[in-house]
Parts: sequence; C-alpha cells; structure tokens
Amino acid sequence: MSARRDFELQLKNSLIRNRRELHMASPGKEEGMDLPKTIESEWNTPALKKEVQRQSMRCLKKTSKAYERWTKAKTLVEELTSNPDSSLEELEKCPNVNELEVEVKELQERLNDLKTLEKLLGEIKNKGQGVVLPNEVAELAIKLEVDDKPPQRPPRGPPKPKGPKSTEPHRLPYRRFYSYDNIEIRVGKKAEDNDVLSLSPQHRDGSDFWMHAAGCPGSHVVIRSNGRTSLPEEVTMDAAALAARHSKASGGSVVPVSMTVCRDVVKPPGAKAGLVQLRGKVRTIKVNMKEAKSRLERLDTTELVN
Repeated sequence: MSARRDFELQLKNSLIRNRRELHMASPGKEEGMDLPKTIESEWNTPALKKEVQRQSMRCLKKTSKAYERWTKAKTLVEELTSNPDSSLEELEKCPNVNELEVEVKELQERLNDLKTLEKLLGEIKNKGQGVVLPNEVAELAIKLEVDDKPPQRPPRGPPKPKGPKSTEPHRLPYRRFYSYDNIEIRVGKKAEDNDVLSLSPQHRDGSDFWMHAAGCPGSHVVIRSNGRTSLPEEVTMDAAALAARHSKASGGSVVPVSMTVCRDVVKPPGAKAGLVQLRGKVRTIKVNMKEAKSRLERLDTTELVN
C-alpha cells in the first residue's frame, strides 16, 4: 500500500509539473511577447496611422531610388546593345533590367496600398486605443505587416570615430519637405532667408515654382520643378498648405496663396528683407486650413532642417 501511495504521489506531482511547463511555454504568455494581429485584434489607431505615414515615406524614398536604378540600367543596356563595338564582357555585366522593373512595380503597389490604408484610417470615427478595425482595414494592415507601433530598432553599434569639427556648420536658408511624389518643397526660415531662397540661383532655378500667402507676411516657398512645366495638383496643394501655415494668416479659415515661377519674382530697389514683386502670370490658390490639417501632418513627417 505504501508503494502504491508513493507511485500515485509521484504521478500527481509529475502532472502538476507538466501543466506548469505547458503554461509557461504557451504562445503570448512570455513577458514582452506580442501576439500577431488578427481581424479581431484591438488597435491603437493614432499610433497605427503614424506608423503608416512613416512607412509610406520610407517606401516613397525606396521607390524613387529603385526607379532611378531601373532607368539608368535601361539607358546603359540600350547604349551597349546599339553599339556594335560592345564586348561580351560588358554585356554580361549589365544589370538585370527585368528584375529592377519588377522591384519598382512591387514598391509602387505597396506605396499605393499604404496610401489606401492611410485614407481608410482617416475615415474611421473611433480614433482611440483598443479599437477593433473594420475587416477591410485590418486585413490591409495585416497584409502590409504594419503594426500600431514601429519595429524595434536593433542595438546601436560602436560609436564612429569623430573627425575634426567644422568651425561653421552648414546652414540652409530653408526647411525641406517632400510630397508623395518625392518632389522637394523649400520653405524659407525668416525674412532674410526668403530673399536668398527666392532670388539666389544657388537655391532655386528660374523654372522652379514659387508660392507665398497673398497680402500678408510669411515664408517664401519654392517647389523644385526638375524640368517640369506643371505640377501635379496634389503637390501644388501640399506647397500651398505649407505657404499658408508659415504665414501671419495661418489662423484664418481660408488662406489665399499666390503662385508663379521663380523667374517672375524680383526684388524692388531698396525694399526691406522678404519683400518681393511678382510679374507675369500669377495663380491664386485657396487653402482651407481645416481640410489641410492631415496634409500638413503628413508633410511634417518628411521635414528636414539644417
């Protein structure tokens, strides 16, 4: 009987130990481990929207670089194939144009999906934490592997050796913002900087586009044309929203913004800093500051200052 009781006690202790080990090994039970998101999961919508904007900007930059690699590769291949003196070795070293084209298309598709996700998130009325998203939104976020928090950064490596410090740090007279199409928008920092940005060939081309809030003090805005004779309307509205916000009229509900090209911006003799005169054709764009709020939030994620 004593041996039987000892056996039953050992069996009971073994079962308890196995259950404890099974509980500790269950997915999601370990401290700091997050379960993968599902359709039924709760989301932190403000954090998710911010992460979507971050990944959109990152994808935009990747798409731009991939497109540049693809176009350069196409040009090189066309030059070599049309040149009868090209060697076999040169042809073999040519980049794979088809693979680069596929990469561009995949990045463009992802960028479009991210834009769609951002638009759908903007239409959700409940924008707090612990929100169960509509199936369409949750499925798209899961497909794109976008979480409601940024991915954990890897540990930083050893510090880089410091070189000699510059006595005068390089300073630009403008802030830089980037549209969805990766077009650079320059916004003057102060009155003296506005003159330099709008009039100096070092910081703008004559064909670049120029904006300023109409009839009030504010920053000069230059949109890099890169050879374009016109701008996509979304880029125009991005720049107009920045011009309106960086002006004394930013507190109004609707702000008129003047648009022309840089070659038609001149400095009257003896005029104070920031004051210029426009000649030629001038377009007026009206900016609804309430509607421009989400546009400006997106642009702020792209801002570069130095």
